[in-house]
Amino acid sequence: MSLPEIKKSTIEVDEKLQKELMEKEMKKWSNLTVLAVGDEVVGIEPGNGVYVNPIFLQNAERIEIDGADRLIVRQSDISIVWK
Repeated sequence: MSLPEIKKSTIEVDEKLQKELMEKEMKKWSNLTVLAVGDEVVGIEPGNGVYVNPIFLQNAERIEIDGADRLIVRQSDISIVWK
């Protein structure tokens, strides 16, 4: 799942404040794009838009692919799918 772009501040902040800012931004993410799905996922395809509750986004695994941050979420954490 791709992450929406977050504007970086020219002011350096510590790790704690950076985490708080990220959590605040996550609440605005209402339409994330699916990049890939696992073999057992049904009804969701790459390219679909999805809504995931921000609480689940906070616990989502974060990985880097080709220099871009990505999220891995469970299918059960997805509330709405746009095709």
